Amino acid sequence: MISSGILDRSSPVPLHVQLTQGLRAAIVEGRLAAGETLPSSRSLAEDLGVARGTVVAAFETLTGEGYLVARPGARTTVAVIPSHPTATVDASSPQVSPRAPVIDLRPGRPGTRGLSDAAWRSAWRRASAFDPAPDVDDEMGLPALREEIARHLARTRGLSVDPSEVIVTAGTSDALLLAALALPMRGPGRFGVENPGYPRVRTVLARAGVEAVPLPVTLDGGLDLDAVEQHRDLDAVVVTPHHHYPLGSRMDATARARLTAWARDTGTVVIEDDYDSEFPHGRAPLPPLRFLDPQGVVLIGSVSKLLSPALRCGWMIASGAAHGRLAAARADLDLPVSGVLQHAIASYLANGSLARHTARRRRDYRHRRRLVLEALQPVTGVELAAVNGGLHAVVLLGGSAADDGRGGSTLSAAAAVGEEDAVVAAIAERGVLVSGLSGYAVPGAPADLPAGVVLGYAEPTTPHLVEALAVVADVLRARRPGQR
Repeated sequence: MISSGILDRSSPVPLHVQLTQGLRAAIVEGRLAAGETLPSSRSLAEDLGVARGTVVAAFETLTGEGYLVARPGARTTVAVIPSHPTATVDASSPQVSPRAPVIDLRPGRPGTRGLSDAAWRSAWRRASAFDPAPDVDDEMGLPALREEIARHLARTRGLSVDPSEVIVTAGTSDALLLAALALPMRGPGRFGVENPGYPRVRTVLARAGVEAVPLPVTLDGGLDLDAVEQHRDLDAVVVTPHHHYPLGSRMDATARARLTAWARDTGTVVIEDDYDSEFPHGRAPLPPLRFLDPQGVVLIGSVSKLLSPALRCGWMIASGAAHGRLAAARADLDLPVSGVLQHAIASYLANGSLARHTARRRRDYRHRRRLVLEALQPVTGVELAAVNGGLHAVVLLGGSAADDGRGGSTLSAAAAVGEEDAVVAAIAERGVLVSGLSGYAVPGAPADLPAGVVLGYAEPTTPHLVEALAVVADVLRARRPGQR
C-alpha cells in the first residue's frame, strides 16, 4: 500500500506532480524496491482518492524518466536503477573520495541515450552503402549536407541561407580556428571574447597566435557594450547572443543593433556562436545577429548539443569577403569531416529525424530543468541563473559575510573563489562533479563575478540526476548554520 500521506491537498503543487515526486523519492530511497509491482492506476487512484488521470500522468512521467517499467498487458514495476557511471577525472578536477561513486554534472554534454534508434541506424546504413569517393570533391562539404543545413537553419532559425554560403566544419573549435587563420588582421590579430565565456575560445585563439581581448559580461546587463565600443582595433568579436555561456543572459533587439552597428563602423567581424538555440525554456528564441548584417556576421553552429560533440560536425555561414577568405582557408586545410558522417547527417536531416529527435530532447531537457528548480530553488542563500535555455544551470552563492541583494557576494574576489572552491570540493567529496564559475573568467582580467557553481543536467540518467541534485542541495544548505 502506498500511503496517502504522499499528497498534500492544501499545497499549490498539482497532485500529479506531488505523486510523481513522492514515488520518485520512494524509489530513490529504496522504500520501493527494484522489480516491485505497483498497484494498477485505477486501484491506486481509489486508494489515494484522486482521479485516475492523476496516477496515469505520474506513472507516464516516471516511466519516461526510467524509474518505472510499463509493459502492455502487465503491471507497472519499479525499474532496476543502474549503478553510477565511472567518470574520467583529470588531475585538475576536485578530489573525489575513493569510496564515492561519481556522477558527472560538469556542463557541456548532451544526453545521448536512445539516439541510436531505427532512424539513426537507417541513416548510417544509407551512408555506408556508398562507395567511398576517390577524393574530396568539395572542401566546403558534401553538397547534399550543405543543402540540408541551409534548410535546417531556415526551419529552426528563420534564416535564408544559400547552400553556397555553408562551410562544413568539425565543430565549434574547428570553426574558430578557421576564423583565426582566415579573417583579415590589422596586426598580430586581436579577437574580442566574452569574460566570462567559453574557455575553449581562448585556447583555440592562443594556438593560432591571436590575442584574446576580454570583454566584460555582467550578471544583470549581459555583454557590456560600453566597454566593447571603447575598442576600435579588434579584428573580430566572438559572442553568444542567444544564451550567454555560462551566465545565460541574452542580447535584446536594442543591444543586437548596437553591436552590429559598432562592428560595421569599426570593420570588425562578428562571430556568432549559436550553440544551443534549439533549447529555449519558456521564452521565445530571438533571431540570429546574422539577420541584421549578413555581410558582417559569421554564424557558427554544430550538432554538438543536438546529437553529440563526439560526432565533430558543424557549420559556418558566411557571405561576401568573409566567406571568400574562410573558403580559401578551408580548401588549404582540407575538410576534416568524413564523407560517411556527412552522408549520415544529411540523411538524418533530410527525412526529418533530427527535428523529431530535437523535439524529444526539448521535452526531456525541460523536465530536467524542472528537477533542477525543484531541488535547488528552496535552498536559502543561493540564486539560480542560466535556466531559461540550454543544458546547464548556474548556482550563485550568496557571500558568507553579506549578500549584495541579487545572490552575488560582497566578499573579495579571492575570498569568493575560495568559497567557491570549497563548495565544489565538498560536492566532489560526496561523488558529484560540478564546475566552478570562476573557471570561465579570463585569467588576469577583472570579472564582476560572485562565487558560483555550474552544473549540466542533460547527460546523467534521471535517477542519477535527482540523486546528484540532492547532494548539491545538501552541501549548499550546510554552508551556513540554520539554512534550510
